[in-house]
Amino acid sequence: MDPSEEKKDIQTSSKKKSYLRPAGIGLLLIVIAMALFFYLRPDSASELPPPLVSETATETSSETENTAEEEQVVEKETATSNLPETEAESASVLPMDIAPDVTAQAPLTPPVTEELQPAKTIEDKALSGCSLATDNIDTFYKNLDSHQYFKAYNIPPPSKDHFNELIQKLLANPPKVTGETDDLYTILRNTAHFFRISGKDNILMLKGVLNSERQFLEKLLSDYYLLLSSPDCSKIPYVSNISRDGLYEYACFFLNTMGGRLYLFRRDSLSRMAVTYYAILLIDQANQQNKNKHGISLKSAISMLISEMESGGAALQKSDLYLDTLYDLKEKYQ
Repeated sequence: MDPSEEKKDIQTSSKKKSYLRPAGIGLLLIVIAMALFFYLRPDSASELPPPLVSETATETSSETENTAEEEQVVEKETATSNLPETEAESASVLPMDIAPDVTAQAPLTPPVTEELQPAKTIEDKALSGCSLATDNIDTFYKNLDSHQYFKAYNIPPPSKDHFNELIQKLLANPPKVTGETDDLYTILRNTAHFFRISGKDNILMLKGVLNSERQFLEKLLSDYYLLLSSPDCSKIPYVSNISRDGLYEYACFFLNTMGGRLYLFRRDSLSRMAVTYYAILLIDQANQQNKNKHGISLKSAISMLISEMESGGAALQKSDLYLDTLYDLKEKYQ
């Protein structure tokens, strides 16, 4: 190349560099000025994207709020499902933030409950007591039929039929209660009353039963008295044909006559106290019904029986019950 041309090229490139240097400096100044303007504006902070930590916290809080709202919705749906049908329909239609109009709701339907079994009435309990007493008496007679000593009396089974006939015979022929001491003949008749009405064979049989079954006599008297004193038991075969007037006569006989007292004192003390106790109850019933036609006074009989039971009645099965009843009667007849 010609040296003159090479010199011209060098001069040309140096001129170009001298022109580009100011232009580059100006462009850099413009970029710096725009950056300062952008970052130093008053509202630039609001336009900046939030930091990553803020985004996470915002997402967490929004998720918590969504979870709380979902739980509230579930609770409201559960409460709505437990409501009666009419209330559930109203709750599903009304907005959550609007209180339901009470006047617009349908009347509440009472919840369906299981039917309760009716409690036993007093009559049912009384009838069950009658059945239990009847079963006890049946058991006594069945056991009696099975004993060898009883079979020796040649009484055809069932023995309860024989005893029922004997009771009816005795009630139809009561002893003399008043005027017993007017003459010796009446005293002797009362003393031999059971022998005269029952007969020799029955007297021997009764003495054998009383001696062998004395431990069951108290329970037997209690069951018979329950059937006799309860109106609900009046149709039980054992007592349906028993004359209450006849029983009253025998109660007076045991408490107020010489012949009756002699019969009791020939028995053991426990049997005597049990028979005397129920005789007192029968006369008390007659007083309540204004049927004590002989005017028998119970005051002395009650006091004597209390003294006897307190001294020798501990072996009775219901001694506490007897004494409590007797003390009540003692206050009643003071």
